[in-house]
Amino acid sequence: MKLFQYIAILFLSFISTTIDAQTDDVKPSWIELHGYVKYIQNTTFVQKIDSNASTNLIHNRLNFKFNIAPKITGRLEIRNRIFYGEQIEQTPNFREIINQDNGYFHLSHLWINEDSFVAVSSIDRMLMHYSDEKWEVTIGRQRINWGINTVWNPNDLFNAFNLLEFDYEERPGSDAVRIQHNLKNNASFELAYEAGKNKDEQIVALLYKWNRKKYDFQLLSGIYQTDFMVGGGWAGSIKEAGFKGEMSYFVPKQNALESSENFCLSLMADQTFKNDWYASITMLYNSNPTNAFLISEGVYNFNVSAKMLFPFEYNFHFTALKTISPISSFNFSCIYSPEKNTLILIPSFAWNVATNFDLDFMSQSFFADQIDSYKNLGTNLFIRSRWSF
Repeated sequence: MKLFQYIAILFLSFISTTIDAQTDDVKPSWIELHGYVKYIQNTTFVQKIDSNASTNLIHNRLNFKFNIAPKITGRLEIRNRIFYGEQIEQTPNFREIINQDNGYFHLSHLWINEDSFVAVSSIDRMLMHYSDEKWEVTIGRQRINWGINTVWNPNDLFNAFNLLEFDYEERPGSDAVRIQHNLKNNASFELAYEAGKNKDEQIVALLYKWNRKKYDFQLLSGIYQTDFMVGGGWAGSIKEAGFKGEMSYFVPKQNALESSENFCLSLMADQTFKNDWYASITMLYNSNPTNAFLISEGVYNFNVSAKMLFPFEYNFHFTALKTISPISSFNFSCIYSPEKNTLILIPSFAWNVATNFDLDFMSQSFFADQIDSYKNLGTNLFIRSRWSF
């Protein structure tokens, strides 16, 4: 079944259900629309800026919310992107990268496929949601966020995301069923199942959350594709500093040469200081690293999963943010790994120019040991404007 058939069926089901359900005297608007339009210019160079390649991106998002009944809502969110520029021709498999869809249904369509001009649309949210005081049930493409930390989330089984892909704030979705049951004292159970095209792509897991002595805790366990997994996390504070952690342990269901156990641990501390300063530091440990890092694909498709959030054994992330004024801020972040002394510098400046209009400046510079010296492997410069509606 094609992409547009899914959309048509979804709209028809929403409309018919809404007509039957809305009988109250006071009714909210049955459909809401929000979204944005972005323009991003990306210039990439290695060492010398005069030898560069550029890519331009027009990025539009349409977020539809359907208020079907007092306890039932629906969502349809579409991501439209147009890429053009010389860097597209220079990036191997660029079209396959941006048109990939890891869900059970392929809800992405490549509209234009030229040498230096590509247009693609994808649906990353398409769901029905029921909610009352004790139960929540969500069916369809959705984001299931079980992570606690801001940077790396070993507990995020369903929607692991690329840390370097800064232009995807919504993050990916999964074709899944999620059932949540709220208990007393802010405790809850969750059961989630993500469909897969075969049994080695399916994910099913149970999560339990509770609060004790001003700390939030969680435990989870389930089947993650080819592995059994168990994990947990916490969020609290030590004096004025926030302290969070997550861990997951993956054991292959069957012994195979390409399968191995993996333990992931992420620890994070952060604090807000006087004069509007904020700082955080995060550590990620992988017991079975891949040590495979392709900068040429880093911007659009770093192949992450809950088992491998970053490719090295020890990884560190540091952020220092300064709020300059109510409408502007400066953020300096960096990622470091002892493996080949890999270093990624990520400074950025954010400016709220006017109501619903933002302007951002960012760079990503990659450094690592080479055979003969320590080198800059590439730098990406970004200018992004965004109008929200």
